[in-house]
Amino acid sequence: MELPRVTLRLWRPSEAPRLFDLLSRPEVTRWFGENSRAPLTEVDQALQRIEDWALGGEPPLGAHAVVTPDRAEPVGTVLLFPAPHALHGEIEVGWYLHPDAVGHGYAAAATRRAIADALAAGHDEVWALTHPDNHRSRATAVRAGMVDLGDVEGLWHDGPSRLFVAGRTAPPRPARSAGDAGQDR
Repeated sequence: MELPRVTLRLWRPSEAPRLFDLLSRPEVTRWFGENSRAPLTEVDQALQRIEDWALGGEPPLGAHAVVTPDRAEPVGTVLLFPAPHALHGEIEVGWYLHPDAVGHGYAAAATRRAIADALAAGHDEVWALTHPDNHRSRATAVRAGMVDLGDVEGLWHDGPSRLFVAGRTAPPRPARSAGDAGQDR
């Protein structure tokens, strides 16, 4: 499947209402880490997040607005950041989209772009952790070219997660048998 063209850039202060619209939705934030799962309740919170993101991270690390040529507003966010409690400098990628942008390949395209940027900046690997029940994010990671390493317990977050990795040292993608066709992996 060919992925759509996306651009990654900083969120702009004028886009705080769009970010608020995105992050005030429980159906979006329910998959976030324990410390950021609560939906936003005020536009000022979105503006503060944009301002904080503008100050943090040496590129390509940071929180990036996902922009498409056919939409006036960002469709979501892709994040590249040092993994919490990382033992060896692991970099983690995360993503989320506004519900009106789901199903067009934007998340996979943005994730693939963020991974390429991280590798070009000298990082050997990029990891992603998804909730085991978040089948949409698991599929996005695979479409973005990440290798599914299976379930892990308490790696960086409490409880189980599904681990994906991409990069120069990523293990080869396991072969799938004909009996696996259509199964969620």
